[in-house]
Amino acid sequence: MHPLLEELHHYHQNISTTIDQMKGLLGKLENDAGDAADRQQLFALLESLHGEAETRHHQNEELIRRLLLTTRAPTNPRVQEIERDHQGFSRIAAQLKALEHSSLTPKEIATFIEDYISKYYDHLDSEEHIFFPLADEWLSDKQWQEIKQQWQRPTP
Repeated sequence: MHPLLEELHHYHQNISTTIDQMKGLLGKLENDAGDAADRQQLFALLESLHGEAETRHHQNEELIRRLLLTTRAPTNPRVQEIERDHQGFSRIAAQLKALEHSSLTPKEIATFIEDYISKYYDHLDSEEHIFFPLADEWLSDKQWQEIKQQWQRPTP
């Protein structure tokens, strides 16, 4: 796998760890066993999924996706949908943040966040198993150099 794809893959692994932590807290909310600290931690984790690192990650994936679409790689609808997914996650993030101070029950909040997690994992799965392999196979060394020149890294 190309090193830039490995970097994206590593980011996905880190995000999956964060999501697993969120799932544990959601379990507490669903069973009314969570307290204010659990809720606060849940929303802090959720916020961490939508910071600068996530924005840069999506920008980098888009660099690759746009170039991939210029190749003769087989067209896969999931690759076409990645950009729409990225835009949707930004909108959903704002909506989920609003849940923190809503009057919804913990179970209702958990339902919304679980739906988001399901969509996020579906997105990751299509990137890991469809998009990344296609990019790895079809992009030339010259195209990878072009991507590398535009690659965005989060500021420390």
